[in-house]
Amino acid sequence: MDRKPIIFMFSGQGSQYYQMGRHLYENEAIFRKWMQNLDVIVHDLVGISIVQKLYHENKHIREPFIRLLYSHPAIFMVEYALAQIFIANGVEPDYVLGTSLGEYTAACISEVVTIEDSITCLIKQAKLIEERCPSGGMTAIMDEASLFEQKPILYNQSELAALNFKKHFVISGSSDSLQQIESYLENQNILFQRIPVSFGFHSRCIDPIKDEFTTFLKKIDVRMPKIPIVSCVDAQIHNFLPRDYLWSVVRQPILFQEAIQTIESVTSGNYFDLGPSGTLAHFFKKNTASGSTSKSIPILSAFQPSNNRLENVLQEYKSSKIDTQKRRVDSRMIAYLFPGQGSQKKGMGEGLFDEFREITSKASGILGYCIKELCLSDPNQQLNQTQYTQPALYTVNALSYLKAISDSGRKPDFVAGHSLGEYNALFAAGVIDFETGLQLVKKRGELMSQATNGGMAAILGLTQEVIQKILIANDLSSIDIANLNGLKQIIISGPVSDIAKAQGIFESSGATMYIPLNVSGAFHSRYMLEAKQRFSEYIGNFNFQSFGIPVISNVTARPYRLTEIKTNIIEQIVQPVRWTESIQYLMGMGVSDFLEIGHGTVLSKLVEKIKREVEPLKVDIYQERQEWSEMNPMAVGMEVESNDEPVNPWLSQVQEIERPPAVVTLNSSKSRAQSSTNSVALECSFSNQITAESLGDSEFKEDYSLQYAYLAGGMYHGISSKELVVCMAKSGMMGFFGTGGLDLQQTEDSIRYIQCHIAHGQAYGVNLVHNLRNAERENKMIDLLLRMQVRNVEASAFLSVTPSLVRFHAKGLKRDSNGNVVTLHKIIAKVSRPEVAETFLSPAPEHILQELLKKNQITPEEAELSREVPVADDICVEADSAGHTDGGVAYTLIPSMSRLRNEMMEKYKYHKRVRIGAAGGIGTPEAAMAAFMLGADFILTGSINQCTVEAGTSDRVKDLLLQMNVQDTDYAPAGDSFEMGSKVQVLKKGLFFPSRANKLNELYRRYKSLDEIDEQTLKQIQEKYFKRSIAEVYQEIKAYYPAQEIEKAEHNPKHKMALVFRWYFGYGTRLALSGSEESRVDYQIHCGPALGAFNQWMKGTELDNWRNRHVDKIGIKIMKATADLLNDKIHSFLLNQTILGVGKYE
Repeated sequence: MDRKPIIFMFSGQGSQYYQMGRHLYENEAIFRKWMQNLDVIVHDLVGISIVQKLYHENKHIREPFIRLLYSHPAIFMVEYALAQIFIANGVEPDYVLGTSLGEYTAACISEVVTIEDSITCLIKQAKLIEERCPSGGMTAIMDEASLFEQKPILYNQSELAALNFKKHFVISGSSDSLQQIESYLENQNILFQRIPVSFGFHSRCIDPIKDEFTTFLKKIDVRMPKIPIVSCVDAQIHNFLPRDYLWSVVRQPILFQEAIQTIESVTSGNYFDLGPSGTLAHFFKKNTASGSTSKSIPILSAFQPSNNRLENVLQEYKSSKIDTQKRRVDSRMIAYLFPGQGSQKKGMGEGLFDEFREITSKASGILGYCIKELCLSDPNQQLNQTQYTQPALYTVNALSYLKAISDSGRKPDFVAGHSLGEYNALFAAGVIDFETGLQLVKKRGELMSQATNGGMAAILGLTQEVIQKILIANDLSSIDIANLNGLKQIIISGPVSDIAKAQGIFESSGATMYIPLNVSGAFHSRYMLEAKQRFSEYIGNFNFQSFGIPVISNVTARPYRLTEIKTNIIEQIVQPVRWTESIQYLMGMGVSDFLEIGHGTVLSKLVEKIKREVEPLKVDIYQERQEWSEMNPMAVGMEVESNDEPVNPWLSQVQEIERPPAVVTLNSSKSRAQSSTNSVALECSFSNQITAESLGDSEFKEDYSLQYAYLAGGMYHGISSKELVVCMAKSGMMGFFGTGGLDLQQTEDSIRYIQCHIAHGQAYGVNLVHNLRNAERENKMIDLLLRMQVRNVEASAFLSVTPSLVRFHAKGLKRDSNGNVVTLHKIIAKVSRPEVAETFLSPAPEHILQELLKKNQITPEEAELSREVPVADDICVEADSAGHTDGGVAYTLIPSMSRLRNEMMEKYKYHKRVRIGAAGGIGTPEAAMAAFMLGADFILTGSINQCTVEAGTSDRVKDLLLQMNVQDTDYAPAGDSFEMGSKVQVLKKGLFFPSRANKLNELYRRYKSLDEIDEQTLKQIQEKYFKRSIAEVYQEIKAYYPAQEIEKAEHNPKHKMALVFRWYFGYGTRLALSGSEESRVDYQIHCGPALGAFNQWMKGTELDNWRNRHVDKIGIKIMKATADLLNDKIHSFLLNQTILGVGKYE
C-alpha cells in the first residue's frame, strides 16, 4: 500500500454546478448525513435549503449556478461532506490545501475554524459581495503569466487573480473590461475561458466589503491548525494562521503553482481533489515533472458518476481499524504540562491517594507527615507555606500523571512544568524516580522558604521590553523579571518595599492590572542566590537517568540535555521561567494538544492565551530532533526515525520556502522624446529594489539567523555590554560581548544574562581577545564558552591560529547527510594582515591537531573533520579602527582579502564559501555603501556603539565622545603589548592620555631601567601621570600580577619599568569606565574617526544626544540609509545611461 503523505485539495468558485455530488447524496449515507447536517446550519442562517436548490429536479448540470448566496455554501458543503467519507474510512490527510473558497474547507478540516463559523463566514461574505460589489467576472487564459505583464490591455484593464500552472493564469475585472480582453485574445489566437462567476474575486472589485468583513472576522475564533495547511495565499506551509487570513484567501491572488512547488520540495504525496469538478487534479499534473512519484486523484466530475471511482480509491487507500486509530493518535502530538506554586488548593488530589496507596505511603515517610491529610484537609493551615506547598504539589502532580497515562494508554510527546512543576516533568520523563524528585523538592521548598523580605507581583497589559524600560527609567534596578507567562502577563520579583513602590509607577504607565502576590520570597530572582548555592551543594550526590521523553527547560525554553540536568535545576531557582517561549517552541515542534496534569487550570488558561497572542517558533524540526538525540545518546523520546517513512512526515519536513524576488526589467530602448516617461517608470520599477534587509550575503544572514548583515564588535571590559548584545539580538542583528579585561566569573554571569534575555534563534556572540602572555587564561575562556554552549566567537588581535581556537572550532564540527562538514561553533576572525588571514583561511595546523589529540582535548573524528574546513567561518577585514589597529585602508584591504579568500577556497576545495566582512571607519551610510560596493558580505561597527545607552562605559566618557569630530583621535601604545610597539587608536580631544602614553613608551625605549630616568621626569610622571609614587604603583602591581612576573621584574629592571608604565594604561581605562573625576584628562578611551563622522551625520536630529541613541536603532538606521543611498546611486546611473541611449538593460 502506498504510504506517501495524503493531501486533500479543495477548489473554490468556478468549479460548481447544479447536481454536483448527486450520486453520492443518493448512494452514500455518510455524504448524505453531512449534507443534511450542514443544510440545517445554512437554513438557520438564511432560511433556505441548499440541498433543495442544488438537487432541484429542474436544474441541469449545464445550467449556470452562479447565485453567490447559494453557490458559496454549496461548494463548502459538498467538499466537506466528501472529505468526511474519506476520514470515516481511515483515509486522513497529512496536509490540506485550498484555493479561494476552498481555503475555508481546508481550514475547517484542519479545525482552525468550526463548521458553524465557516458557513457563517461564507454566508456573510456572499451577502456583502452581492450587496456592495460591482458585477464582474474572471477569465482563465491558457498562456504564460508573463503575457499579463507584457500586454497593456491586460494589466491596465484587469488584475492577476491566479497562477495555476505554467500556461494557465486567471484575471479578474469588470464585465466590460473582460469582454474587450477576450476579443483581443481571440484576435491573437490565444485560448481563454470565462469562469462561471459573476464577480471579480481576488481583485479590487471586492474591496468595498473589506472593512465590514474584516471587522466581522475579528469575532471568529481562529485556532491552531491540527493539520498543516498549504496556503495558496503565500505558498507556505502553515502551523499558524493570522486572523485576517480568511480575508486574504478571497482578496489575494491564488498561487496554486507555487504552493504545489512548496509541498513537492518537502515530500511527494497522493493528492486527493475533493472539489466538485476535479479541476485541481488536472492543474496538479501540469505542475509536476514526468519523473514525479506523486499522484493526483480526482473524485467528482460533472459528467461521470463518482461512486465506482470513490469505491476504488477508498479500497486502495483506507487503513484497517487499528491503523486508523494509530494514525489518529500519532498525528496529534501531545504535551503534558505540570503546574507550580500558586495552583495549590485544599482538596486537591482527592481519590488519587487511595488509588496510589503505596506511593502515598512513601511520600508521607519521606516528608515526615501525612501528605493526604495536608492536601485534603490542611488542618494546620500549612498548604500555602512554601516548604509544604512544593512537596504537596509535586506529589499530586505525580499521581495525576500516573492516572493520566493509565487512562490514556500512552505517554506524551513532550513534557514541561512551570517552576516546581518541572520536577514532575523530569519524573514523567524517567530522569528521576518519585522518591528522588520528592527529596529534591522538599529541600528546594525548605531553602526557598528561608528567603524573606521578598515579594512578587503580576503585571498585565505590558510586554517584557516595556517593563524593562520602566524599571530602568524609574531606578528600580532591584527588581527582576521572574516569570514570562504570556506576551503581556509578566511576574516580577524583588524587595517587598520596591514591589510596593512599583505598583503606582506601572499603573500610571499603562499596566491594565498590577497584582501583588501572596508569597514569602522573591522567587526566580537574584535574591534566591543563597538558596541556589545551598541547593547546588545538596544535589551533588544525586544521580539522574536518561530521558524517555523530551523535557522543556524553564531556563532555556528548549529541551534538556543529558549534561545539563543539574545545571538547569540549580539555575531554575534564580532564573526567570520562560513559559511563553516554551509553549511557542512546542507549537513550532508540531504539538497540537496541551494537557494540564495536576490540580486546576492555571496553565491551560495561559496556554490558550499564548496561542492567541503569538505565533509558533519557526524551528527545523528534523534538526531539533537530531541534535536532541545526539546530546542525549541514551534517550528514546525525540530521536529521528530510522525508517524512510516517519510517522508524521510533515512534522520533520516543514520548512520555510524562500520565494525568488520579482524580476525587474528596465526598458531603455525608447527615444529621447519619451525620456521623462521612462524616468518615472524607471523610478517606479526601482523603488525599494535594495532594502536594509537585502544588503549583504543572504547565506551569512541565514547561518547566523540575522535580519540584517550588521554586527556590533566586541569592546573590552564589557563596553560591548550584555545589554548591548541583547538589544542587537532582539532586532535581528548580532553583537559580541566584550570579555577583554574581565574575569571568568564576570564573563559567565554576563553570558547567562544574555542567554536568559533573548529568544531561541536570536543571535549573539562573545569576543575573544588573544592573550599573548597567558595561554592558560585563553584555554579557560574556551572551556567556559564550550560549557555555556556559546556558538559564535569574534576572534580579535590573534597573530596566528592557537590551540584554544582550534579546540573550540573542532568541538562544533559534524557531517551532514550529504557528507559535508558543518560547523556549530563559528569563528569570525578580525584581521588586518593577509598573512594572518591566510592562517585562518587554512585548515587547522596539523601540529596543533596532534597536540590536542595527545592531550585528549579533541577526538580523532573531530581532528579529521577539522582538516576539511578553514579555522574561521568568516573573515572580518579590520581597517583603521578604534583600539588595536594597523592603520589599514579598506580600499586596499577588502579587495586583497577577497582575492586571498578565493585562492584559498580553490586550493582546499571548501564546499562552503567563507564570507568577507568590513570593519573600521564605518559610521555613515556612505562608508557602509563603500564597504558593500567593495564586496563586503557584512559590516561590523565599533566606535559608534560606545556612545549609546547600552554601552558599558561611564556617562562622562559618552559626553566626551559626543563632542568629537573625525580629527579628534590619536595613536597610543597598546597597554597589553606595550613592549612590542603595538598601537591603539584613542580619543585625543580634551585628554592628555595619548601624549602621556607615548611619552612613557619613548622613555621605555630610551632607558634600561627606572633608575636611569632623570629626577625631574620621574617627578612629573609620579605627580602628573600616576598621582602616586612609583613605589605605590609597584605595590599595586605586586598584588595583581602572578608571582613569576614579579620575580622576573625583581631581576630585570627593564621588565619592572614595563610593568610600572603598563600600569598607567590600566589606570586610564579604570578612570574612564568609572567616570572618575580623579583625573579626567588621563581617560583611555578607544575610539576611531567613525564616531566623529556619525556625530556630524546626526547633528540636529533626535540622535544628536547619546541618551537617545540605542545600538539597534543605530544599526537599522545605517542599513536603511545605505539601502536608500544605493538605490539613489543606481537609479541615477541607469537614468543617465538611458538618456544617453546606452544599450538595453534587463
